[in-house]
Amino acid sequence: MKGVRRSLLCDGVAKTATADADVPLLEVARAELGMRRLIRGCDDGRCGACRALVDGVLVATCRVPWGTVAEGATIATAESLEGTPAVVRVLAAFESERPTRCRMCVGGLAVTAAALERQGATPEHLEALLEDATCSCTGRGSWRRALGAV
Repeated sequence: MKGVRRSLLCDGVAKTATADADVPLLEVARAELGMRRLIRGCDDGRCGACRALVDGVLVATCRVPWGTVAEGATIATAESLEGTPAVVRVLAAFESERPTRCRMCVGGLAVTAAALERQGATPEHLEALLEDATCSCTGRGSWRRALGAV
């Protein structure tokens, strides 16, 4: 399969990568674009560890084929969203409540919170969206306690 070349804005930095069209965005983002905050978790989009905003849309990057990412797209992870109010609250809650052991999913959950806040969502909406997320460390009970602090 022929490689697809894209120039993108990744966490505010212009970058270019080439990969086969069917390779998941997660793999390209980590290996070629240096976006190490995106984490491989479940490989089916449920855990939330690989969530990012692509042109403002929340996606599980493990489920997005590289060939579908538009030229000039903007990819935002928790790294570039750290100063936003929703991400600050989620990271603070997860720091104080310690709802995970490995912390792999925290960045993706923070991006999810930022996306929902942009849509005017409430903490209840955040919890509903996270219902599909799984955590093999602790389950969801500790997440609910942390999100209750948000």
